[in-house]
Amino acid sequence: MSTTRKHDDAELPEGWRSVRLGTFAEIRGGIGFPVERQGRQTGAYPFIKVSDMNLDGNEKFIRFANNYVDDLDAAELGGSPLPEGTVIFPKIGAAIATNKKRILSAPTLIDNNMVGISLPDQATCDSRYLFYWFETIDLSTLANVSAVPSITGSRIKQTPIPLPPLSEQRAIADVLDSIDDAIERTEAVIAATETLRDSLLHELLTRGVPGWHTKWKDVPGIGTIPADWEVVRLGKHVTHVGSGVTPRGGKAVYTESGITFLRSQNVHFDGLRLDDVVHIPQEIDDAMQRSRVKPDDVLLNITGASIGRCTIAPVDIGPANVNQHVCIIRTTEELNPRFVSKWLGTPRSQKEIDDIQTGQSRQGLNYQQVRQLTTVLPPREEQDAVVQILDGVDETIDMARNERDGLRLLKDSTADGLLAGRVSIRS
Repeated sequence: MSTTRKHDDAELPEGWRSVRLGTFAEIRGGIGFPVERQGRQTGAYPFIKVSDMNLDGNEKFIRFANNYVDDLDAAELGGSPLPEGTVIFPKIGAAIATNKKRILSAPTLIDNNMVGISLPDQATCDSRYLFYWFETIDLSTLANVSAVPSITGSRIKQTPIPLPPLSEQRAIADVLDSIDDAIERTEAVIAATETLRDSLLHELLTRGVPGWHTKWKDVPGIGTIPADWEVVRLGKHVTHVGSGVTPRGGKAVYTESGITFLRSQNVHFDGLRLDDVVHIPQEIDDAMQRSRVKPDDVLLNITGASIGRCTIAPVDIGPANVNQHVCIIRTTEELNPRFVSKWLGTPRSQKEIDDIQTGQSRQGLNYQQVRQLTTVLPPREEQDAVVQILDGVDETIDMARNERDGLRLLKDSTADGLLAGRVSIRS
């Protein structure tokens, strides 16, 4: 997204003007919120803290809060609610860097780590237009440079904003609203499909493919499973368990290209995340041949806060290696590695990993402990069927995520053009 721009009237489209926010908007900081007044779940007004911006459902409009107050509370605290339509964001400390902005959907109080910008008279500026314009602003550009950054009301008042005619503001907001609505619908599809996936994961990995079984047995610690399934130690059906090392020299030997070098931060339950992946030279990889990654290897984090996180190496992984925090599990023909990866991600298996560490001073799994992990073992044909079903759901989720990401890029480019006047919405 763009940051602050020059808004010289001569550079703006005909009918647009550059106006300082303080000439038409009311800028108000929040008030202190003593701990003894916090915790009420009902009341006349939500009382918003910075953390409330992260609640599910508050991605754009503030609809939910962890705390509520009444008129008497507000009066005693020396504050009054900001009106519906107010744009709010953090004004102090590290929270400024999150760049989060929200719109109030009802009269609301905010705490003294936040600031609100409201419009007493919307004849000059539409509140939705104001919100979308602020979305293009990097809040750090408004902050004082100090050990504890802060955004002052005077700095906000002096900030210029390009204002087209009110009808054009509303038309721009309508376009961006429509993209936001599409993003929200896509997010709902993702959430619903993830819920379905989680339900299927439990059902398929403990009950098998529907219609395939008529006899069952109870297994302590796992529950009821098909009678023809086994419960085995992972080590009985693997050909390799091991990890690599951090090359001598550490970060200094990492390169921008070469052999992909996977670390624990790259391994996630939904796949490899390679945004910050590093590489190593060929000669270092040659010295670490036993920890080279092959397609369909199971990758399991065995140390640190992300212990237990696992995924599968994709078929197009290419030349890759791992450090000592990522364990490679290579299975025999009797055990589908994708089935293993999904099993290791279940709550039951994650609990087993947690239990192994109980009483240990340091989070970590050794290779023997990895081999001792248990797994259900359906016939290979059923493992493949389970994997196919779950992979199909994951592909649906990936498609929806890609659609959402595309919509976000569309919104960014559309907002950038419309709010700068480079793209006209006039009929």
